This record gives sequence, C-alpha cells and structure tokens, in this order.
Amino acid sequence: MDDKLIFRLKEFYTLETFQVAFYETQVSASTDEYYNKAFEKMVQIERGHADFFAQVLEKAQIEVPTFVGSIFKLAGNFVGEMVGSTGPDNTCKLGVALENKAIETYRTFIMESKSKHYTELRTTLMEYLLDEEFHTLWLSDYMTHRIPAERQSNR
Repeated sequence: MDDKLIFRLKEFYTLETFQVAFYETQVSASTDEYYNKAFEKMVQIERGHADFFAQVLEKAQIEVPTFVGSIFKLAGNFVGEMVGSTGPDNTCKLGVALENKAIETYRTFIMESKSKHYTELRTTLMEYLLDEEFHTLWLSDYMTHRIPAERQSNR
C-alpha cells in the first residue's frame, strides 16, 4: 500500500469519526422525533464508514489514528453541542458543510484509486459518496421545508 493511499485512508477515518461525533450530539438535541431518527441513521451510516476505513488500515497492518479519533470525537461533540444549542437551522448548515467536504474528498479519492486499479475500494468509495450526497439532500431539504414550517407553527 503506497503512502498516498495510507494518507487518504487515515484522512477518511478522521473525517468520518468527526461526523459520527457531531451527529451523535444532535440525536439528543431536539424533541423532533423525525429529526432525531434522521441523525440516528446518519450516525449508523457514518460509523460504518469509519469502521470500514479502520478495518482496511488494520488489515494492512497500519495503525489506526486513535489519538486523532478521540480528539475529533471530543471536537465533534463540542461543535455539535455549540451548534445544536443555536437550533436545527445552524446544525443543518454545518452538517451540509461537513458532507460537502466529505463529498469533495470522496470524489478525489475515487479518481486517485482509478489509476491504481483498486476496483473493490472504488466500489465502496462510490457507495459512501452516495451516502454523503443523500445526507446533504436530507439536511438541505430539512432546512428548506421543515424548519420554516416549524417557525410558522410556533407563531
């Protein structure tokens, strides 16, 4: 496994670990059952992504960045609490920003893995890219439709 691939795998593990921590914090931040279910689902999916990258690294006998994981978990929880306290609109905006970063990074990694002939890895990366795109769509839709409706009903 070349150094660039190892770097990318660690980068994804770190990003996915941060997303898990951020989304976990949101699960208990709202009384909206639908909102909580969506974040529970995103946690489950993102945790699967992080676990996959950790397994690939372990299989290649490369140390999984545990110190980064715990730091990012702490940071994700802190950011999640701070943003969550300002309401679902800001939470969704930050969620979209995180997802867009993941999408950009997945697209780059997919292109890089094409030249290296990592067919199985590319397939998984494309599946995970779709997950990130679906998360972005849900977050954007929630901001556009659900939050304005909540504001109307609270008047």
